[in-house]
Amino acid sequence: MLRPIFRAVLLVLVAAALAACGHTPTPTESAAACLADLDAHDVVYRPLDMGEPKDPRCRVPAPIKLSRIDVRLNRPATMSCFLADKLDAFERGALQKLAMQDLGHSVVRIDHLGAYSCRAVSGHDKLSEHAYGLAIDISGFRLSDGTSVSVERDWARSGAKSTFLHHAARAACGYFSVVLTPDSNADHFNHFHLDLGPSRLCSV
Repeated sequence: MLRPIFRAVLLVLVAAALAACGHTPTPTESAAACLADLDAHDVVYRPLDMGEPKDPRCRVPAPIKLSRIDVRLNRPATMSCFLADKLDAFERGALQKLAMQDLGHSVVRIDHLGAYSCRAVSGHDKLSEHAYGLAIDISGFRLSDGTSVSVERDWARSGAKSTFLHHAARAACGYFSVVLTPDSNADHFNHFHLDLGPSRLCSV
């Protein structure tokens, strides 16, 4: 358990990340190169014309509707190609290895609560990374043996599922700019928030 002073410092850092100023994303990779990466990995998606958002700041770079990476999603999600590409890299590069290591079965589905949403950060007037299609909230996973792993149910419990979730969250910090978990604050009691914004925070 974290000492109170360390816990307080962590919460300050979390608040700073959550309150990061809105921005126009400037990916270093071109949209064409990103889409080519998805095609090379047989990712299932379709490009989107987002039209005019209700808030003109909610611009998504290279918007797509993602159905599956190497594994399927519980439902299609609207996001930036750059987020989809990073999610694909995380699943292939870390998630499956950890699932086999900790649980003895591969992941066959990623469950999420949403990606793109033209909205502000909870409790702030700054736009969330969701508003740019650069964030996704992961609520759990389905395994090849039919069992499920839930962030809400299994994060704080002892056992292999909890170990896997903690390992997965830690590994995600190597792929995403910000990783928030149930240990970050009450808003994340049931999911991992993964984003590609300008802030850096590994709150696991």
